[in-house]
Amino acid sequence: MSTRENAQRLASLARFNDDLIMLSLTDMSDEVAKRRLRDGGPSVAWNIGHMLYHRSQIAAAIGCRAPAIDLAPFADSATDGRGYPTLPEFRKAWQEFSARLIAAVNAASAEDLAAPSPMQLPHGEQTVLDALRFVIWHEGLHLGQIAMLRSHHGLTPLVTLVRERAAA
Repeated sequence: MSTRENAQRLASLARFNDDLIMLSLTDMSDEVAKRRLRDGGPSVAWNIGHMLYHRSQIAAAIGCRAPAIDLAPFADSATDGRGYPTLPEFRKAWQEFSARLIAAVNAASAEDLAAPSPMQLPHGEQTVLDALRFVIWHEGLHLGQIAMLRSHHGLTPLVTLVRERAAA
C-alpha cells in the first residue's frame, strides 16, 4: 500500500473518530464536560482539547490551518477547566478543523507525508505519516476516557448511543 493510500485510510479513521466524538457530546452540559473524576484527572473537555492539540500538530506539518481556539492548555496535564472553551465552541472548532484536516491529509503528497514528524512521539515515529498514525491511535485512548466519563457522570453510555443510532 502506498504512503498516500495509508494516509487516506487514516483520514477515514479520523472521520470515524469525528463521528464518535460528536456522538459522545450528546446530552452533555459544559459543567459535566469540565467535571473531573479526581483532582488532577482529565475531563471530557480536556480530552477533546488534547485531541485537537495533537491533530493541530499534524495540520501544521501539511499546511492546514489550526482550529480557531487556544489549544495551549491541552498540551500538558488537565486543569480545573476554567478558561476551556464551551461545548458549542469545541463542536464548532472540531467540525470546521477536522473537515480541513481530512481534506489536507487526503491531498498530501507522498513527499509531504515522508517529511520529518512535527512532534516527538513515544514509539520512535519518524515521519508525518507515522505521526498521523500515532495521533489517530491515540484518539482511541481518549475516546475510551470520554466514554467512561459519560457513564461515570450518569449519562447514557456511548456504546448505547452507538447501538441506538445503528438500530434507527
